[in-house]
Amino acid sequence: MKKKITIGVVFVLLLVLFLSCASSKGAYRPLSDYPDAEVLGGVVVYFASLSNKANLNEEAYGFLLTEARKKYSSDVDVCNITWSTMGANIDARGMVIKRDIGRQTNRMLEGTLEKAANETLKNVPARSRIAIVYITAQDRSTTEYIAGELEFIWVNAGYVIIDRSQLDRIRREQNFQMSGEVDDVTAVSIGKFIGANIIVTGRVDGEGNLRRLRLRALDTQTAQVVGVSSERL
Repeated sequence: MKKKITIGVVFVLLLVLFLSCASSKGAYRPLSDYPDAEVLGGVVVYFASLSNKANLNEEAYGFLLTEARKKYSSDVDVCNITWSTMGANIDARGMVIKRDIGRQTNRMLEGTLEKAANETLKNVPARSRIAIVYITAQDRSTTEYIAGELEFIWVNAGYVIIDRSQLDRIRREQNFQMSGEVDDVTAVSIGKFIGANIIVTGRVDGEGNLRRLRLRALDTQTAQVVGVSSERL
């Protein structure tokens, strides 16, 4: 009888242990998504998770990215992430790659930019004069890429886009801030000086898997926001 109870207890313990174990199904952020990336090595972390299993991919990514930056540099990313659990304890592993910000960002922005552009100006009549007052991002190449693509999309949609060189000239003549973010009052003033009906401002914020492109459109006559978008990159 005692033997049967012992076997039963062992069986229950094994069942609980089995049910408490889980692993990722396939690599998260697979290396195939970054075909041009230079692989620097691997990284492993162990941590106690406070999340439910639905959030473990992003939680593991956050811990691995922190460890990768300590081990290599701030200019790296982590992909091919796998993890396994034993209760609340997580064993996460990933490949460390060197970030090629310009090339990778451009690839990730494809499609996202068109969606953001359409959403931002969906209530703005065609033939309106649009000025992109500023776009801020991690580096100048990303900023130029976003602004250039927005111009292309909006011109093809029937809007009149004020040339950025003309915008820079007005900013110099009127002693407006030449680069970076400005407040709404200044942005609207710049738009009025250059003869725009609508001014657009935007930024890329966040990092890793949480990066977003945020755009705002303001009417220069009323200073009211007439369109916004926030798209995950």
